[in-house]
Amino acid sequence: MVQSMENLRTLTFVGHGGSGKTALVDAFAFLSKVSSRLGNPNDGTSISDTEPEEKERHHTLSSHIFHFPWKGKTLQVIDNPGHSDFMADTLASFRAADAALFVVDAPTGVTFNTRQLWKRAKRVGLGKILVLTRCDADNIDLNALISDLQENFGDQVLPLTLPNETGSGFSSVVSVLRGEGAADLRASLDEHVAEADDALMEKYFEDGEISDEDLKKFLPVAIAKGTVVPLFVASGTSAIGVQELLDFIAEDGPNPSQVPHRRVAKTKDSKDYDCEVLADPKGELLALVFKIVSDPFVGKMSYLRVFRGTLRGDSTLTICDTGKEIKLNGLLRIQGKESEAVDSAGPGEIVALAKIEDLELGNSIADEGHCYFFRPLDFPSPMVTLAVEPKSRSDEQKIGPSLEKLADEDPTFKVHRDPETGETLVEGLSQLHLDVMFQKLKRRYKVEVETHRPKVPYRETIQAEVEGHHRHKKQSGGRGQFAEVFIRVRPLDRGEGYSFQDKIFGGSIPRQFIPEVDKGIQSVMEKGILAGYKVVDCEVELYDGKFHDVDSDALSFQLAGGKAFIDGFKKAKPILLEPMMNVEIHVPSRFTGDITSNLSNQRARMTGMDTEGDDQIIRCTMPLKEARGYQAQLRSITAGEGSFSMTFSHFDPVPSNLAQEIIAQSKPENG
Repeated sequence: MVQSMENLRTLTFVGHGGSGKTALVDAFAFLSKVSSRLGNPNDGTSISDTEPEEKERHHTLSSHIFHFPWKGKTLQVIDNPGHSDFMADTLASFRAADAALFVVDAPTGVTFNTRQLWKRAKRVGLGKILVLTRCDADNIDLNALISDLQENFGDQVLPLTLPNETGSGFSSVVSVLRGEGAADLRASLDEHVAEADDALMEKYFEDGEISDEDLKKFLPVAIAKGTVVPLFVASGTSAIGVQELLDFIAEDGPNPSQVPHRRVAKTKDSKDYDCEVLADPKGELLALVFKIVSDPFVGKMSYLRVFRGTLRGDSTLTICDTGKEIKLNGLLRIQGKESEAVDSAGPGEIVALAKIEDLELGNSIADEGHCYFFRPLDFPSPMVTLAVEPKSRSDEQKIGPSLEKLADEDPTFKVHRDPETGETLVEGLSQLHLDVMFQKLKRRYKVEVETHRPKVPYRETIQAEVEGHHRHKKQSGGRGQFAEVFIRVRPLDRGEGYSFQDKIFGGSIPRQFIPEVDKGIQSVMEKGILAGYKVVDCEVELYDGKFHDVDSDALSFQLAGGKAFIDGFKKAKPILLEPMMNVEIHVPSRFTGDITSNLSNQRARMTGMDTEGDDQIIRCTMPLKEARGYQAQLRSITAGEGSFSMTFSHFDPVPSNLAQEIIAQSKPENG
């Protein structure tokens, strides 16, 4: 049965690792009687950490969806990983929720990763609620902590509950609206709530305050629009303050109709997201796939949020992104690792579809003829790359499809084959991220892998203009082989590739053999000469040659052309080129000096710096060889509080001492 929008509250739980986010979910489950006991992630009893990898590491590694009944309302909660290496599900959940509940650990305070997620939530236009945990720790300066929260996230952060004491005396929470300083808080609350509605703002200017009735009506809207960020104190492990938080979400949390209308585009390639989606249960259906799970036994599970219309289990719908028509075979309502069949779902509801292979993360589905497109999901770039191969030859056929299924679930885990090196490469946010994916690969698909650092796709080129020559002659009884080629080889500007110039006059080489000379040269360039890497950025001019009426053929001129090029290449001051990456590093400002001094060890060149609040953005170019291993360096320097992205920039000459090592190492491989 479709649930009333007014009774739905959908929150995504966000917080740094160890902040107490999943413990809070367990407290929600216990108080709402979904669970008969108060679970704990640390002892493996949490209702949320159900995957073997999560139980082993005592950390949430993927998102889990729950439905908690509370005072006539249904709270849909998405519990997300806190570790920054597993943030794909967290970011995808921002599109499914009506507000984000940010959990901050009091002893740790606001972390770099929390700030980054806050910026992303703000970019999506998601309302926010703050929860402060572990106020029972020693030496908590509550006033300084609240000031820090307001400094980082704005003066719209307003504490609504506070601890009766910090440290061991913490046993309850008190409502700030009913205690000392309540008048000041109410005045500030009125002001920020009024900002959410133009008519209310006018009324506020006239009266100097807003009524209790208007506060009740517009507070959920203010939260959804971000003009108010309520702050609560709660402990998941002891459930102190959790009931007050549940009460507030049920009574004053935004429902789907109070959230600013989602904006969509009319066509797939449009950049104009100027159409509003109204949360109307009677409208044409529009829903978004925000999570994919592939299981060898259950099959593909697609989790989606309904934004408009009513989704029925027997519907025939269109995948907007591909135009394919799909027939549904039922809907599932998810409760952690359990599920139950439901007939339909309306705006705001989260359900799952089983065994619809054509659905992908980020797809929108709609009634035929009513397709719209959401802004693409934004995910961080992978920072670690490994080459993989199956441990067992029997797994050679399974490894590709199995890795692709994992990549379908997690857009920060990428798989591709390098056409130059022939290696299968996997990319992830960290070594830990890849280790967990390999564990899933083994558990789900019974495929084990061996890994090693990928080969770097170097290039070879020349620095001087020279002439090359080769005379190919072979006589072994019967018809022989003959071709003679004279060429000039000269360097081109970086990135220009290859150019072949035909300067033959007087028929010294018949016209039908000239393309064969070019083909022979390109064949040698593809294989490389110096160290087995592709030759680039050179021009070859074919200016003379000889042929034999009987013994000359296409193969002879291919071989002669290739050997003439090798002759010229070796005389033209050949060098190795390496791929250089544009790298953008985001770190807390206190690490700026350590990062910049370390970059010289990575053979990096600084290109610019920017400040963003308390965070520093450092830009540089760095060789791909060093960039592929930089995540470990960055993590070591910043204790995990940093990230970077990289894109290809250009090719640069390899320093001669390193080039000699690479050439020497390539000799055994290339014979």
